[in-house]
Amino acid sequence: MLLYNQIIPLNKDKHRRLRLNSADGDTAFAAKTHYVPVAATEFFQASRDYPLIFAGDTDGGPVALLGLRENENLFSGKNGDWAANTYVPAFVRRYPFVLAKGDEGDNFTVCFDESYPAFNSNEGEALFEENGKYTVFLNRIIDFLQQYRAEMLQTTALVERLNALDLLIQRDLEITTRNGERFSLRGFRVVDEERLRTLADGKVGELVREGYMGWIYAHLVSLNNLARLGERLPASVDVDNTRPDGEGANTETEPEVTDEVQS
Repeated sequence: MLLYNQIIPLNKDKHRRLRLNSADGDTAFAAKTHYVPVAATEFFQASRDYPLIFAGDTDGGPVALLGLRENENLFSGKNGDWAANTYVPAFVRRYPFVLAKGDEGDNFTVCFDESYPAFNSNEGEALFEENGKYTVFLNRIIDFLQQYRAEMLQTTALVERLNALDLLIQRDLEITTRNGERFSLRGFRVVDEERLRTLADGKVGELVREGYMGWIYAHLVSLNNLARLGERLPASVDVDNTRPDGEGANTETEPEVTDEVQS
């Protein structure tokens, strides 16, 4: 799973003394991530900073393009800080926690990336009280995870709607670097403006009422950020074509676990 290396269920007995000592704004864990999934509800904010595009296959969800090559995030600073005055995607902000599907239906488990070095037993925010109850800190995290999951379900519905209306098309995206080089990014889909313009009035009205039209236009506006992304690339760097259609590029699905979190 993108960003995560060793996902395990959170357990009040095993992890009673676990603490998280990560500094605010420290996103060094995402320094080698050149795209992340984004929820449709993030489009308005994220479209100011990133190109928002859809992964290449029919199930592919929206992603924010962070870099032009694999293992390169042009918004991650040397000290692990995110670029100033830019929106940090929720996928990044929720790390190192994630909800995972349990054995039964809609049952979900709070999990975390055990490999994240900020976890320890001495410093930082505690996850459990001495009596095993969740701390205020952990409850806030769980609220965020649940909200994120709900927003990703909305995103899945958006992708299904766009596919049903045949509005997504494959397109090579052009980037210009600081030194004037032009190249294409392949393996993406974008909304076809011509198909959108010729959509039947009734269908357009449905998209507006469902709240999808605003997200569609935010996506289209975000494509102007391709040029800005090229400007972030150091002039001395050669760029290879990149295709964020591998693991993590699809509309995110929760990992599955068999061990339940104990509350």
